[in-house]
Amino acid sequence: MTTFAKSMSETKTMTKRNLWKSLSNPDRLIENVIAPIMTMLVFVFVLGGAMSQSTDIRYVNYIVPGALVLCIGQCSSATAAGISADIQKGIIDRFRSMPISSTSVLNGHVFESTIRTFFSVILIFIVALLVGFQPNASLSAWLATLGILLLFTFTITWISVAYGLLMKGPEGASSLTMFVMLFTYLSSGFIPTTTLPSFLRVFAENQPMTPIVETIRRLMLAQPLDNHLFLTIIWCSFLLIGAFIMAMKLYRRKVK
Repeated sequence: MTTFAKSMSETKTMTKRNLWKSLSNPDRLIENVIAPIMTMLVFVFVLGGAMSQSTDIRYVNYIVPGALVLCIGQCSSATAAGISADIQKGIIDRFRSMPISSTSVLNGHVFESTIRTFFSVILIFIVALLVGFQPNASLSAWLATLGILLLFTFTITWISVAYGLLMKGPEGASSLTMFVMLFTYLSSGFIPTTTLPSFLRVFAENQPMTPIVETIRRLMLAQPLDNHLFLTIIWCSFLLIGAFIMAMKLYRRKVK
């Protein structure tokens, strides 16, 4: 068996192991699925009437991209706690004693998070359709949307991996959820940035979540992309490369 094939087989094993852990953890279900759905429903039904006055489109159509981004962020944040728990319990040290590649351990967490996120996003989308979401994207726009969602998923997941390796325990690693929610709420995910105070508006319009949300929204609703797609690719590529390099350095330091 070649080195690449062996590494992929080990990654598959680690992915299965992490999937079984997630399926047996009801907290993951609440954090990854129920919380984003409830957030979307609260905004649509409780605040939707007032929010509709601030947008040019139906508020449910406006909010769904933000809910998807929030869901992906929360799903990926669970990875940080999972990696930190493995380190704290000595599981990573046990893996070191086995003849497996070091990258397969991290890759297993990343692929597991991607699979878990995929199913969570599907559930969010189904609920959105049930409450009145009406996308009108073409086939090419849907494919582009899927590509952006995957790119963002890999980006935020590797950020979560690095964050989990950086923190001293799963409790500290779980704090990443707070930052995900902060950046998502202070973007155009749930309200137009024009409604924010000037100092918050500057931040909201110059952080990565806003172009990501705007790209997804405009693709789904067949609106002009302007420069949002370009900014999304730049932001995600920069953050993904940086997070990957940091994660590998932190992992090598942890296992020494």
